[in-house]
Formats: sequence, C-alpha cells, structure tokens
Amino acid sequence: MAVNFFLQTCKSRLLRNCLSKSQHLRSFNPLNLAQCVPFGIGKGTLCKLSYKNINTTAWMCDSDSVSCWKCGVIVDLNKDLFCDYCEVVQKPKGDADYFTIFGMEKSFEIDARELTKNFRLLQMQLHPDRFSQKSEDEKQISAHYSSLLNQAYKTLGSPLERGLYLLEIQGHPLSDEGEIIMKPEFLSEIMEINEEIHEAEDNNDLERIKKTNEIMLGKLFRRAADRFRNNDWVAARECLAQLKYYSKIQDRIKELEQEFEEEKIN
Repeated sequence: MAVNFFLQTCKSRLLRNCLSKSQHLRSFNPLNLAQCVPFGIGKGTLCKLSYKNINTTAWMCDSDSVSCWKCGVIVDLNKDLFCDYCEVVQKPKGDADYFTIFGMEKSFEIDARELTKNFRLLQMQLHPDRFSQKSEDEKQISAHYSSLLNQAYKTLGSPLERGLYLLEIQGHPLSDEGEIIMKPEFLSEIMEINEEIHEAEDNNDLERIKKTNEIMLGKLFRRAADRFRNNDWVAARECLAQLKYYSKIQDRIKELEQEFEEEKIN
C-alpha cells in the first residue's frame, strides 16, 4: 500500500527542529508540508520555505500506522518517520524500490538534479552523524537507512545501472548480456574495437576509440529511453545488453589511459 511519508517526514522533522515547543508548534499543521522544501535553517527560528510540487510515496511500510518501537505510541507512517512523542526514528518495514525512496517516477529518464536534491535532503535527516549521541537501536536504524540511500543514489545516478534496475523491478531482469542472443555483426564489431584497444600505443590512439565509443553509447541510451518509454521490455533488454558491452569497452579505455599516464611518470 503506497503511503506518503518519507520526504514529507524529513521536511516535517526539519521544521519541528526549528520551532520551539510553543504556540507556534501547537498551531502548526504538518500536513501542509506536502509542497514545502526547507532551506536556510536558522537556530531557534522558523526556517524559510521554498514551495515546490514534490510527489512522495512511502517506501518502508505495509500499513498506515504502527506502534513506536520505543514508547508504544501509534505512529502514522503516512506522515512521520519519527515518533511525535519520543522523537525516535522508526524501524523500516518491508522493501522499497529506489525510485519510490526518492519520490520519483519509475522511469529510465530522470531529473538528475531532483535526484541529488532529494538524496541530500534525506541524508541530512538520516545520516549516522546525527545519531552519534542516540541509542544503539537508533544508530542501527540510521545506518541502515543511510546505506540504503547511498546504494539507491548510486544506482539511479548511473544510466546503465538505472536501466538494469528498472528492468529488474518491472519483472524483466537482465543479469548477464549473454542472456540475449546478439547478432554476429554486433559481436564482430565489439571484437574489432577490442582489437583496436589492444593495439593502441598511446592516449592519442585511445582518444579516437573513446570518442567513437561515446557516440555509440549516446545512441544506445537514446534508443533505450525510447524503448522504456513505450514499455517495450524485450527491446529494452536488448539495448541494455548492448550497452553493457560498450560500457565495458569504456571502462577498459579508462584503465589503459591510466596505465599510459603512469608509464609517462615513470
């Protein structure tokens, strides 16, 4: 059951930290935070707000509410990741896909700036450094969340990894490019490129190969985006399998560039 709490919780939590426990807090309605992103937080003052339309869905709960693991008070996970009474972070429930964690649509094409912004906002609330003086349970929960956020950010930040992950959560995983029967012409082209790399004598040779490879990567990424957009999973799998070959070529070129540079130094 999709519920709206995670990014909203972070925003609500940040604001609560900025408000003193006074009439301001009693009259403040956290439910109005669905379109608020805090910035410029000042100690003991009400932080300013930038209004943006952010769609968020829960990623750690199967039900709408749970009992706080520390004090037993009911916590509505539609609204809070932290208990309003004892203020401890709540334990995660269930699994979540990486897109939902960051409140983003499941798509091959994403806004990289939005991904980074949401990642930083969540890390600001859940980073282990913020829990150094907390209980061991809270430290463990924070460490779990932080690790998950880092892995999610790394995966979605890479077009290839994002595509492979999207195939996986949509039920069309591609664990190895060998699962796809490649055309002989394609495999022949890959072999020729690898031979060129093997015969390269310096970075000038590698630069030429790299530029050609980058052009091909760009074409395949655009093709993959179109296939994902049309939910053509068979064609998307084929594109991603080809991308894995060209990405490996790119990685090999980078390794050789480093080796050539080290040879110059020595």
